[in-house]
Amino acid sequence: MNLEQELKDLPDEPGVYLLYDESDTVIYVGKARSLKKRVPAHFRGLGKGNVFSPISQEVAELEYMVTANESEALVLEDNMIKRYKPRYNIRLKDDKSFPYVRITLADEFPRVEKTRTLVQDGSRYIGPYSNVKALDGFLKSINRVVPIATCKPTIVIGKRKRPCLKYDIGRCPAPCMGKISKEDYAELVNEYTLLLTGRHDELEAHLMERMEATSQAKEYEKAARFRDRLRAVQRGRQAQRATFWNQLPGHRDVFGLARAGPDALVQLLVVREGRVVGQQPFPLSAPATLPDDTVLEAFLKQYYIRATEIPQEVVISVPVSDSQFLEEWLSSRRSESDEVHIIHPTKAPLLSLVEMANENAQFHLHQLIERLAADEGRRHRAYQDLIEYLKLPEEPAYIEGFDISTLQGAASVGVSVAFQDGMPYKKAYRRFKIREVQGQDDFAMMREVVERRYRRKLAEKTPLPNLIVIDGGRGQLSMAQKALESLCVENLPAIGIAKGDPPDPDAIYVPWQSTPVDIPADSEGLRLLKRVRDEAHRFAISYHRKLRKSQGLKLVLTEIPGVGKKRATVLHQRFESLKKLAKASVDEVAAVPGISPALAKQILDYLSTQDY
Repeated sequence: MNLEQELKDLPDEPGVYLLYDESDTVIYVGKARSLKKRVPAHFRGLGKGNVFSPISQEVAELEYMVTANESEALVLEDNMIKRYKPRYNIRLKDDKSFPYVRITLADEFPRVEKTRTLVQDGSRYIGPYSNVKALDGFLKSINRVVPIATCKPTIVIGKRKRPCLKYDIGRCPAPCMGKISKEDYAELVNEYTLLLTGRHDELEAHLMERMEATSQAKEYEKAARFRDRLRAVQRGRQAQRATFWNQLPGHRDVFGLARAGPDALVQLLVVREGRVVGQQPFPLSAPATLPDDTVLEAFLKQYYIRATEIPQEVVISVPVSDSQFLEEWLSSRRSESDEVHIIHPTKAPLLSLVEMANENAQFHLHQLIERLAADEGRRHRAYQDLIEYLKLPEEPAYIEGFDISTLQGAASVGVSVAFQDGMPYKKAYRRFKIREVQGQDDFAMMREVVERRYRRKLAEKTPLPNLIVIDGGRGQLSMAQKALESLCVENLPAIGIAKGDPPDPDAIYVPWQSTPVDIPADSEGLRLLKRVRDEAHRFAISYHRKLRKSQGLKLVLTEIPGVGKKRATVLHQRFESLKKLAKASVDEVAAVPGISPALAKQILDYLSTQDY
């Protein structure tokens, strides 16, 4: 069936459609209230703001999915955009990395933690947040005012022998030690949530009420704690009391937009009870040809699919065409009964908020572009350094790094990592279990891994790197060169980087000279080589630990002279893990049947040299 016929046969139903180019790549994903009316508009050049007709020149194939309603289509569209990353769609950059704050309300004593996944487990999730560092600082500032538990394990009363340091410095009430009742702790969680979500008026009223009630009950210590928290909240608000819009009650999100070519940024101002209590910049990938209203509308849909807090008002800097659907959809997702209104203001005071959001969007976009330009300049200097010092024929835009990880020849593994344009390219990371080498021979292992990696790439006809970085000295580099020679790709540039013992610098080895290359310590090229080496080492260690854990403590212990399978089994039953065994004393290990004091010392000496 040809494309023209497919367009005629589209159903008059809501759904999602995918447009493919000649290489079978998804170039656009769209949502439609009516597939029959919406999709042909791309090919007629008709439609309003959010229909992008120029892509019709590249479309070779159409695929669509009918949904029960438009809201379901919106969720499916978002999933398809995240999956295919079409070049003509507006996309949140790094949307998978946005963190949330999780309050584990299902626990007897709830904890606060950051998370990147939403699970239906009875917890309350607040977010998403665009800046992890800013979020960390925000949570610390809240914890100073309202201290609740932030430890990772679920709180079990009586499990610990004494409170942790956070209790001593006033950052946790130590529910694990029974230092606070369940009821009083629930009060703290409620206060923490109000402060986290910017509901300061409610929090002040609550603290004032609790302070007066405990004072009348002559519980003066409790009253003093409520008083101190009330003062801390009031101090934090003082700067805004004379500045922002107290005459605007209620809660609203305000969105500003800034654009520069294909770069765009939406600025969110979180306004609660008439005060700006937070702000978040969200960088976007958006084709430069799309109008502002299309960009902002696409962002609103992607943001609120992820958002856990939906206010009564959404204030936007440019009007959007699908505002009626957005209002209905957001109202259906809002926990309170109030309907959500989307507002494009034309006069103060809301217009002043929008102008502030736009100014902040321009500022953050300018910062982003400058940072990207600085990164590009740094990358260019790194490439020029490497061309000069390593005599490379071209810029090493694609680099692969190798490392080996083993424990006296046990659970030996190798890895390769990849850097594309100076950044980790994790799709090209590979892990290898050592198959051909027995015992402790790092050189032979390196040869095996390099040979397996490039034999596979040659068979698949995938691009070879501009530079190979071997974690190791001249010996490892020599074996990597032999592997490349066996595959007739010996012309691939390869270097070895051996870590120096401080204060000695790292040594860079090249095939054509016996002494290390002298690269300045402040060279951008050296920094890039170290990043590749360190990433390969990290990846190798993590894989080795995973493999070693799966093979068990007993396998590792049998590598120690004097420890056979029987003694390893007894030690495993007594200590359960290498970490626990390594922390034990000589007397504790010698107390195990069949283990002499001399052997116990030998075991601990061996484990002290290993990385767990």
